[in-house]
Amino acid sequence: MGKRWLSLGIKPKILLFLTCVIVPFMALISGLIYQNSIRRSAHAQVSHAENIVSNMNTNIESYISELSVLANECNYNYDLQQYLRAVRSGENTDAAGLPRDPESLHQNEIITARMETYLQNRPDTTVISIYGKNHLLIRRSIYAVDDAESDPTGTEWYRENVYRYGGICISGPDKMTGADREMALSSMIRNSEDGAFLGVIRVNFNLNRLSEIVDNITVDEEETVGILNAKGELIYEKNSDSRILNQAMLKALREAKKENKLSSSYRPVELCGEKYYAASVTQPVTGWTILDLQPHDRILAAARNSILPMEIVVLIIFSVILILLNTLLNHVVDPILTLQKKMELVTLNNTRLEMPVQTNDELGMLVRNFNEMTERIDKLSEQLIEEQKKKRQYELRALQAQINPHFLYNTLDSIIWMAELQDPDIVPMTEALARLMRLSLNKGREFITAEDEMNYVRNYLIIQSMRYQDKFDYQVITDEAVKDCITVKLIVQPLVENSIYHGIKEKRGKCHLEVRAFRSGADVLFTVRDDGKGMDAETCARILTGAGRGEDTGSGSGIGVVNVNERIQLEYGASYGVSYQSELGKGTLATIRIPYIDRRESTLACDVGGSGNVQRDENTSTKQQSEDDGQ
Repeated sequence: MGKRWLSLGIKPKILLFLTCVIVPFMALISGLIYQNSIRRSAHAQVSHAENIVSNMNTNIESYISELSVLANECNYNYDLQQYLRAVRSGENTDAAGLPRDPESLHQNEIITARMETYLQNRPDTTVISIYGKNHLLIRRSIYAVDDAESDPTGTEWYRENVYRYGGICISGPDKMTGADREMALSSMIRNSEDGAFLGVIRVNFNLNRLSEIVDNITVDEEETVGILNAKGELIYEKNSDSRILNQAMLKALREAKKENKLSSSYRPVELCGEKYYAASVTQPVTGWTILDLQPHDRILAAARNSILPMEIVVLIIFSVILILLNTLLNHVVDPILTLQKKMELVTLNNTRLEMPVQTNDELGMLVRNFNEMTERIDKLSEQLIEEQKKKRQYELRALQAQINPHFLYNTLDSIIWMAELQDPDIVPMTEALARLMRLSLNKGREFITAEDEMNYVRNYLIIQSMRYQDKFDYQVITDEAVKDCITVKLIVQPLVENSIYHGIKEKRGKCHLEVRAFRSGADVLFTVRDDGKGMDAETCARILTGAGRGEDTGSGSGIGVVNVNERIQLEYGASYGVSYQSELGKGTLATIRIPYIDRRESTLACDVGGSGNVQRDENTSTKQQSEDDGQ
């Protein structure tokens, strides 16, 4: 059995564990979580109740706003304002105090027609009345028999409207002349000219529209939704069972509201010996309270009975699962983690890492593949290093091949020019060319010392100074500290050539050229300074970037400088290379920066030949002798 288990794949092992152990426990946990969801449903039910209350509040507020349109229009209706002013003046009135002049009668007809239209358009409104200071002025009703109040001054709603300018008053519910329970909306009418009291408008409406708003709400079993007026009296109630909001419950609600116990909807409140979850909101305009009540015991009964056993069972289940997962990790995951750590140790310098194969399953196959992979990586890394080395050598030789013909062309051009003039300095110039070529070849080596590099420049300047005898003088200075420094060969001469062709040759008068090699911290600097024509920033950039490469201007193309910069950066990195500082009319400073590498300590010593310093003949020119003395 043990061998069969070791031969099983990882997937069958996990499936076997899930089938035999984890799945039954997870099924048990799922059942317990389902029981626990009952408790969460309490919060969901309360949130549902709050949404119901909020939606009802919005709908009722909109409904009251619709009813108050007529009351608000009375303060701006011209005919009504004129009619009420005539009533207040007491002129041309009958025994009841109503004006009888033709204009007032006409205004009365217009007002009455307006009220009739409003009653016809709104089936929920039943009576519209306009009262003066102490008696009824105009009244329209949908009932055949209408018992109207002739003097409302003693009523509560009338007194409240007298002191409630700018707002509305809702009274009721009460039993009016019709068959349905009604409520009334009233508001004071003031003179639009001086704000004086003119009367009160009262609009009676039944509860049909309110019942529609409430009945459209779906309530759960034993849930009650109700609307209470400002006095705590019941306006409307809806539930799926018998009436809950009886007189005793309404009294308990009024007391709870006074004690501010209805403010927290997530805390049960005790009403008439029973606990309820209550969600409520009070409208600021009407003073009504919109209420949702749900019995506390109904919501939490199942949750209360399952909390304790569920917690105990869950604790046991998780303990067992942790033990089983630990066993699973020991058999499956730990070897994978070990393999992962081994893979993190694999680098180009550390590829020969092997792991012992202990099983015949997928993990064992993975370990074998890992061992084969590290072996292949080792071989490929050796191949890659060799290919990169060859590639670098080919690139350096290709760049070198671009420079050498350029040097030779310019030098032979100078010799031909001197031969045509039968200049006696043609022999030392030719000797200087021979020394220059010997240093250039350097037995095929790519690196030379800084001293040999400066000797190469010195021989080049011997040739150029003979060609342009009255154009410039020069100095070549090599500090002792850098003579044994290793450098890529033939990097200074192209800068000297550019200095002659771009700076010195194009300026009138005699110029001075200084070439120097010296130590600067951990680096070596080769500088070429002249006081020639100078360049602008655009020309400096064109020389370094190789813009216009291949164009023959007759005065140096800058190919050598670009290749020098590429060779240096290819060998030492992007932080090294060639830089230019120049100003028109004042001269140019070209700088080469390379790292200091001592010939005696470098691994490149085998690629560096002996000193290529060739002593000059005694018959060299006076200019050359003065240059040597300057060193």
